[in-house]
Amino acid sequence: MKIPIRLIAAFSILSVVSANAQDNNFDALAKLFSQTAPTGSARFQALGGTHAALGADISSAIGNPAGLGFYTRSEFNFTPAYQSTSNTSNYINQNTKANETNFNIANIGVVFGGSQPQYKEGWRGSWSINYSRQNTFYNNIQFAGRNNRSSIADAFANQVNREVNDYNLGSNDFTDALKQAPNFDLTRHLYAWSYLITPVTDNQGNTSFVATEGSFDSNQKYSFESTGRSSQWTIAYGGTPNEKTYIGFSLGIPSFRYETRSQYNEQYLNNTSFNGLTQSKFYSTSGSGINLTFGAIVKPNEMIRLGASITTPTWYDIDETLSSSLQADVNSANAGKAGVGIGLDGTPLNIINQLKNAGYGILEKNGSRYLTYVPTLNTTPFSDNYQLRTPLKLNIGVAFFFAKKGFISADVEYLAYGGTKMSTTANDQYLADDLNYYTQKLQSDLKNVFNVKVGGEYRLGMLSLRAGVNYQPSPYSFNFDQGSNAVNRSTMIYSSGIGIRTGDFYVDLTGLYAKTQQAYSPYVLNNTAEYSSAIISNSYVKGVASFGIFF
Repeated sequence: MKIPIRLIAAFSILSVVSANAQDNNFDALAKLFSQTAPTGSARFQALGGTHAALGADISSAIGNPAGLGFYTRSEFNFTPAYQSTSNTSNYINQNTKANETNFNIANIGVVFGGSQPQYKEGWRGSWSINYSRQNTFYNNIQFAGRNNRSSIADAFANQVNREVNDYNLGSNDFTDALKQAPNFDLTRHLYAWSYLITPVTDNQGNTSFVATEGSFDSNQKYSFESTGRSSQWTIAYGGTPNEKTYIGFSLGIPSFRYETRSQYNEQYLNNTSFNGLTQSKFYSTSGSGINLTFGAIVKPNEMIRLGASITTPTWYDIDETLSSSLQADVNSANAGKAGVGIGLDGTPLNIINQLKNAGYGILEKNGSRYLTYVPTLNTTPFSDNYQLRTPLKLNIGVAFFFAKKGFISADVEYLAYGGTKMSTTANDQYLADDLNYYTQKLQSDLKNVFNVKVGGEYRLGMLSLRAGVNYQPSPYSFNFDQGSNAVNRSTMIYSSGIGIRTGDFYVDLTGLYAKTQQAYSPYVLNNTAEYSSAIISNSYVKGVASFGIFF
């Protein structure tokens, strides 16, 4: 069955939950595939990532390759970066803080140029080979709070009930799965045989699952850690025939790696059957792809430059793996006591024997059987492969130069999220239909957006001062929440920097600060009043240094 992994692939990429309109995955993979922070050299990052109308910087290779046409000599660039990410989460009126740091190579590359402007008809241009990090995914999010309204076991029961109804399942579906214990292919079997949910029959003879604990008052805790990056190797060319019009193109070979580990824990304060539970999940995805960029810059005079570039969708081939485990902490002290504990009377002997063989603890007392221990239950790791087409990007920009004193530049970047598509080359119609469904879901939940970038540079001889701002609006097509519960899912990135440039080398230093908000529900129920969401304020500080030499 492909549905479980598709749910991760699609809904963790750009996930929404209609129950109370909260994000279902705070580290949305949309940013991994589409949105990028300012990247490239320290100089261009200090300018807010503006690149459409600028040139003579190695970052032109990954921005507007037409800018390579401004080079008059060759250059080597090396740019390390250090990033510190901070999160403050509020869950049921309790604040929790967490941090993560990462050191990486933001950019390294070379430009092969050298021709001096001829100011007459005659083509000249420059090549570049460049590696750049598009995004860093090292993150750490924690939140905790006391909940007396519900348990994640309620969500387990709801899921199992839906699947029983949707697939018209009977008891044989669950008894047959017990042969796999403590490992299961499907989460519904894991939930049922954890004994955290219990089947009950109403007066009409209808059977459904409910949480085993009748009432809840628990301390809930969630932790999330992620690692990974998205990066790109770029081969680019830019040139000019007349020193007024510059054109360029590039071939991008992007790749990414992203891994997450999450753990959700409940400790019951008024427990009868269970002391609590712990659910752990591991998700890993990686892929590589290809894209093309075409750009042009027009310089009508020495003061104004106009630029535009278009980047095709990236066509990714993606592999992913998902696994999970569940630990149900049985209150063994209540085993055998009247009205508490988990009794197994009525359970067939062959089932009892299978439970024992799987590692379950069973107490026999006064002719009755009671559950005393549930081993750690696991889902079999599920791996899959599919193809993803990301949004097309269009950049337009303008730059105003003030002789040799500096410039101001502004870009508008258009991201066509409506073009997002998931597909498969496998001969599997079920998988193809599944991917098509989630493609339509993504396209309806997302809107095309305009990112705005502004930057400027002021020169004092060999010294340059820079600053910029980068605004990325939320790509969701509807409002999640209103009033005091509103979460600002747009991203603001502020940057500033300083640089020294001589005839032989340069050194640039840049600092960036970014902030955004997210919301995450560890589980959802039909009644929005019965569960809570964590509001997460995310920010990062990044330091970037570029070292370059001309040759």
